[in-house]
Amino acid sequence: MNRDEWVQKLKKMGLSGYEAQVYLALLGETRAPASRVVRKSGVPQSKVYGALNSLVERGFAEQVLGDVKLYRGIPPQQAFENYRRSVEESLTESLADMKELDSKAPDTPTDDPGSLGIRLVRSGQIVGVVEDAFDAVEEELIIAVRAPMVMGPDTPTDKRMLERGVKLRYLIDEEILHDAVYGPQVVQNAEDLGDSVRFIKHVPLRFMVMDGRTAMIELAEEDNSTMGLVVPNKGLAENMRILFDGLWEQAKTISQLPDELRQPEAAQG
Repeated sequence: MNRDEWVQKLKKMGLSGYEAQVYLALLGETRAPASRVVRKSGVPQSKVYGALNSLVERGFAEQVLGDVKLYRGIPPQQAFENYRRSVEESLTESLADMKELDSKAPDTPTDDPGSLGIRLVRSGQIVGVVEDAFDAVEEELIIAVRAPMVMGPDTPTDKRMLERGVKLRYLIDEEILHDAVYGPQVVQNAEDLGDSVRFIKHVPLRFMVMDGRTAMIELAEEDNSTMGLVVPNKGLAENMRILFDGLWEQAKTISQLPDELRQPEAAQG
């Protein structure tokens, strides 16, 4: 493993890039002056003292007694134990702080929509919200997919949800089957998932309902961009589910569709 890879690993433990480089330069040193650390680490001299002081404070280095300031690196396993203890102490303090905050927080929500968990998600973040829903859902996930499709199917993830007992249903706009990129993927996904996927001629809007508690609805902006409105509200979720169920009863499985829709590549050829 090269030096850059070790720097990245150390950064995961909270060190800055300069601190990680300085720590690697100190390993094996017993009485290193700052000038030697500069040469070995490549860190600018103006940054080395700050990094050294921080490493000493974090338990990754020690200052050695002498006429000038000398330093040595703490062996990695001992440094990790110092880091672990520091994290545990910080978590203990944070837990106490949060308990105190919880005791002082209001019991009822204010009129601020944010306090109810309602949020607007920009288009670039919608995929992440959907993926989080895939991971968090426990009982049921229903998704209405309107054309044009913006996120391809993920069959392995869908199968994992079904395996853990999630009732998963996709309602998909038939127009998507004409898409040269997504059409074949959607057909294969529908064949793999069976009755969990149905198609209808027109899906009125993109939306998703998770566990009958939270709904996400796509909003179209005047500039043709989109946003997702996420609302954790059982009443809205139930109404969206009723809309979904009505469309679901009219929809068809992949095997019930005409050949030209089930074989989009052949139809285009």
